[in-house]
Amino acid sequence: MNNNEKSLTELNAELKYLTPENVQFDLTQGGFVVAKLQGEDSFKRVYLNRIFPHDLEEEFISVTDADSNEYGIIRSLDLFDERTAGVIRHELERKYFSAKITKIVSLEERFGNSVWVVETPQGTRMMTLKDTFKSIIRIGDDRAIVIDEDANRYEIESLSALDRHSFRRIELYL
Repeated sequence: MNNNEKSLTELNAELKYLTPENVQFDLTQGGFVVAKLQGEDSFKRVYLNRIFPHDLEEEFISVTDADSNEYGIIRSLDLFDERTAGVIRHELERKYFSAKITKIVSLEERFGNSVWVVETPQGTRMMTLKDTFKSIIRIGDDRAIVIDEDANRYEIESLSALDRHSFRRIELYL
């Protein structure tokens, strides 16, 4: 190992875990999440990012400032009281919202893009994907995330639960 490389043990030692003992979270009147770190006098606006967004939704949450400088990592929301965990959950749900696709009504190629009409619990949506193959991300064997050209996320919770016509429309891209 050269001088520029760090061992896994050294990297783990540098991680700062945020716990109820060293951080307080709250919401501003405008609905922004703020945090007061141990040793600090005031609350600062923070941004929450799931490190494993599809597998561990309530564990390993990175807390950063506006410039993506990391304050630390929340190991698990279970460590925090229900009010604080609720503040964090609300922000994560807002940030990671993805409409659930229940049916693919139509899917057609146009000028290198694909135009989709889908059914969601919120109603019928039309979306465009720039590179269809790269815009569909498989998660495990039966789940997929679809990201449209505007970076909106849609989730197919179960590919096997789609009706036959919907699955036939998408199977080429899987």
